[in-house]
Amino acid sequence: MFDFTDIEAKSIPSAIDMPPGLMEDCEYVFSVTFTDPDAMDIKALANATSRIITREGESLSTYPPPFGHEGLREFIASELFENRDIKVSPDNIFLSSGAGGAVQIMIDAFIDSDDVVLMDEYCYHGSLNMFLRKGANPIHVKMDDQGMIPSELESSIKSFIKDGHTPKMIYTIPVYHNPTGVTTTLERRKAIVELSNKYSIPIVENESYADFRIDGPDLPPSMMSIDKAEGVMYISAFTKLLGCGLRLGFGVFPDSAKESIQKVSLGRSPSHLASMSVYEYLKGHKTSYVEGVARSLGSKRDSMVRALGEFFPPTCTWTEPKGGMLIWVELPGHADTWKALDKAVSKGVKYNPGSIFRADRKGGNKLRLTYSHNSPEDIEKGIEILANVFEEEGLF
Repeated sequence: MFDFTDIEAKSIPSAIDMPPGLMEDCEYVFSVTFTDPDAMDIKALANATSRIITREGESLSTYPPPFGHEGLREFIASELFENRDIKVSPDNIFLSSGAGGAVQIMIDAFIDSDDVVLMDEYCYHGSLNMFLRKGANPIHVKMDDQGMIPSELESSIKSFIKDGHTPKMIYTIPVYHNPTGVTTTLERRKAIVELSNKYSIPIVENESYADFRIDGPDLPPSMMSIDKAEGVMYISAFTKLLGCGLRLGFGVFPDSAKESIQKVSLGRSPSHLASMSVYEYLKGHKTSYVEGVARSLGSKRDSMVRALGEFFPPTCTWTEPKGGMLIWVELPGHADTWKALDKAVSKGVKYNPGSIFRADRKGGNKLRLTYSHNSPEDIEKGIEILANVFEEEGLF
C-alpha cells in the first residue's frame, strides 16, 4: 500500500489546535454561520441560472476573466457605491471563493512569516487560522461596544515600532463583528483610518455581514470610503446571503495593490457558472431578497434571545444583535467552554468556544452562538439542552 505521508510537502503548515467536537454532526447547529435555509429563493435562483445558461452558456467553453465575471463585478461596484459609499472601478474588484478566498489572496499577496498583524480582540477563527498558517504574528487589540479602541491600537503600533517591527496590516470586521456582533462607530472608523495613514499600515476591512441588517440603525460608511490615502482593501461575500455552497465572495483594492493581487490570484477565481447565476439573480432580486432574509433572521434571533433569557441564569450575559447571524455569550469567569463542548455535542448541540477566536486561546468563559440554521422552535429546544449541559458541567 502506497503511503503518501512519506512524500508530504515540508511546507504544509502545522495543524492548529481546534476542538474536535466542531467536526461532529449535530441536530442543533449553533456553531456555523450557514445561509438561512428558510429564506433561500431556490426557484428564482434556478430560473435565473436557466436564463443565463441559455443566453450566455457558450462563455463556459473558455476560462473566465482573470478577476472573474465582468457583469457581476460591475454590479458589485454599483452596489458598493450605493450602499457603502465606495467609489471603485470593476477593474479593482476580484471575485473569490467566498470571503475566505479573498482573505487568503490578500494574505498570500502581502503577509510573510513573522509579520505582525493587528486585529480585533476576538477574530473570526477562519481568518485567524489563515494568518496563523502563514506564520504571521496576530496581535489582538482591545474592543468595546463601539469596536476596536483606537488608543489601544496606537499603543500597540508604537510598541512594535519601538522594537523595530512595524506591523504589516490591520485586519478588522467592523460590521456585525464576528464573533462579538459589534458594529464599529463612524468616529472609531475615522480614528482607525487616521492611524493607518499616520503609520502607513494598510487596513483589510471585512464587511461580509453588511447585507444582514435586521432592525438596527443604518450602517456607518465603510472605512474604504473614508480613507483618502487608498490604504484600505475591502472584502465581502454572497456566500452567507445566497448559499454557502456557492462559495462566492470578492475583494476590492486600490490601484497600488493591483500588481501584487494579480501575482497570487491567477487561476483562483470561483466557478464562472456560479458567478453568472448570482449576477442574473441579484440584478432583479437583491432588495426584496435581503428584506426576506432580515425577516427570517429576526425571528430566529428573537427566539434565541428569549431562550437565553429563559434557560440561562443571570450570572451570564449576551448580546442582542441588530444584524448578522450570531450572539456572543459570557459565562462566569471560571467556565471553560472548550472543555464542555464534547458533552454538548453528545447531547446534540454544537457551539463555538470563545477561545478559538484568539491566537493565545484566551476567552475560555465565552462562546459564540449562531441562529441562522435551525428553526425558531429548534433554537429554543437546543438552548434548553445547552443550558442543562452547562449546569451539569458546573459552568454556571
